[in-house]
Amino acid sequence: MTTQRPPSESSVPSQSWKGWIWDSTDVPKEERRFLLKLDATLLTFGTLGMLIKWIDTSNITNAFVSGMKEDLNLYGNQYNYIIVSWTVGSQVGWTVFTFALAGELGKRNGIMQSAVSIAPIFSGFLQAGIYNGLNGHAGLAGWRWLFVINGVISFPIAVLAYFFLPDTPGTAKPNWIFTEQDIKIARARMEKAGRKPEGKPYTVKSVTGFLTSWKTLLFTLIFTIQPFGSQPFTAFVFWLKAHNKKGKPPVYSIAQINEYPTLGNAFTAVYSLVCVWISDGPLRGRRWPVILFSNFIAIIIFTLLAVTPVMGPFSHRAPLYILSSIGGSMVPLTMAWMAELISENAEQRAFTAASMNTLQFTFSAWIPLVWFQQVKQPFVTSGNRAAAVVAGLNIIIFSSIAFLARNEKLAKKRDGASIDELAEPELHQHMGEKKVGVDVRAL
Repeated sequence: MTTQRPPSESSVPSQSWKGWIWDSTDVPKEERRFLLKLDATLLTFGTLGMLIKWIDTSNITNAFVSGMKEDLNLYGNQYNYIIVSWTVGSQVGWTVFTFALAGELGKRNGIMQSAVSIAPIFSGFLQAGIYNGLNGHAGLAGWRWLFVINGVISFPIAVLAYFFLPDTPGTAKPNWIFTEQDIKIARARMEKAGRKPEGKPYTVKSVTGFLTSWKTLLFTLIFTIQPFGSQPFTAFVFWLKAHNKKGKPPVYSIAQINEYPTLGNAFTAVYSLVCVWISDGPLRGRRWPVILFSNFIAIIIFTLLAVTPVMGPFSHRAPLYILSSIGGSMVPLTMAWMAELISENAEQRAFTAASMNTLQFTFSAWIPLVWFQQVKQPFVTSGNRAAAVVAGLNIIIFSSIAFLARNEKLAKKRDGASIDELAEPELHQHMGEKKVGVDVRAL
């Protein structure tokens, strides 16, 4: 006889097809109402924040090819230096959705990360429209108006976020949006998912433990080299502009140079969202299959960019640029996977997320200066080769994470079985003593 252990309370993907589409459809009414509030505040403003941040980033590139280069005489690697300065200056913290997301992290991370791809679409069409409608108005060039208008858009979002963004479950207090019952639901969901509350102080011992954990090390390494996967796409806009020769009729207009690259951003946004829904749904929360597939395709794309003629026809080269961010589109699934594997330690989860993003921004600052210099664009063959090698390295690292995670899961199951085996003799002994006592009384 063995003791009966309670079923695992860890996050399990929703079983119904409605739950695969959106997980809150499978929860009780009160919890569903709470999740609606959470999505309307945290997810909305998190996504808007990402959108504005990456519109700002995209504006630099769009402005550069829309007259800023010529107006400011930026004919060397000044473009790269501007990007470096911007990257360092805009270093921001990362918020993993720890407020109450007991499962289904892929969808929400996917929606928020899709803003990274959608933002350049806004920026591209915004720059095209501004250049056509406001270029020269009030004495300002079209590319200057792009930054003015973006500032006007950003300010109200920042103000509203201050009043709407919720706190974490461990520190939240009732307010005009989230009630005491909402906070209890949030904490219960955290406990059900095995995510311990935050708030423990960092110590030398705990940080040392994080730095020697394979989870922290491997996920941080993945994000450290992630910028290689996004850089080949940046050549698309320079490739379009390179067709226009001074003194000759332009092959591509300013509007086309800004608009065509949005095809790549649209592909990345749609593909990323499809992948997170497949991962959360039919794959039942498994992250590695779509991540490995996407990186295999990335190797092929980067290799073709490196070996085919750079100034080939639009139909030959443009599709490669459009598909080139397929590996980088796995960021939301990677973040979700990390949060799930380190669900039992809030401090390590926060430390790992911070390490991932800090090193990603750090490497984003200098990688373009070495492999994707503006003076060489779009002839960055060495950068495309490096990106192909890194995509192969990604496959090795992600496969290692999947292998180690599987071994850890099996070890936990064996430990659980051992506990049952140890409890069984004690149970029999207790039952035997009780039986003896009954026999004695019967005599």
